[in-house]
Amino acid sequence: MLKDQFVKPNGWIGKAVGQFMEFENNELADWTQSFLQINENDTIFEIGFGAGGGLASLAKAYPSAELIGVDPSEAMVEMAVSKLQRIGNHQQILLTHGPAQIIKNFNLRFDKVYAVNNITFWEDPVDTLTHIHDSMNQGGIIALTLCPHEEGATDDTTEVLGGQFTSLLTEAGFSQIEVFIKPTKPNNTVCAVAMR
Repeated sequence: MLKDQFVKPNGWIGKAVGQFMEFENNELADWTQSFLQINENDTIFEIGFGAGGGLASLAKAYPSAELIGVDPSEAMVEMAVSKLQRIGNHQQILLTHGPAQIIKNFNLRFDKVYAVNNITFWEDPVDTLTHIHDSMNQGGIIALTLCPHEEGATDDTTEVLGGQFTSLLTEAGFSQIEVFIKPTKPNNTVCAVAMR
């Protein structure tokens, strides 16, 4: 049951899990965002925004940016809305409850896209990434980050994930793919960065 809460947090237990994940993911979100070369008026899309920490930091740093996010957990959407309302910046923010592939139902354009610790939960990563690629402005950047936590995972798992992310992004049409490794616990973290 607890494992399910990490995939799709629900209820008060889910909100507690969301707070824990945000604490763990804040550093990884900052690291991931650092690869995006964000400009003041960019449209930025976060897949799996959790409790909203990553979007909140972007809202503070780039008040003219348009922020879009999708998350499969209703509890996380509630937490993120509350957090972003407290910031009080008057900017365009669109949060959607649903899986990553729900973005295919919207006619949106992005400059920057990122996801931290959730691509393994996407139903069809290549199809979703292909749609994201086609929805990005030329020169847009995507960054996919993951720290493997599953039983038996090691730093070698992280290296393998880097290769898998490269294959997914290539198949989806992205180019200029670079893979970065960050020493973290329990295992190293990988971030694959690519350009539209």
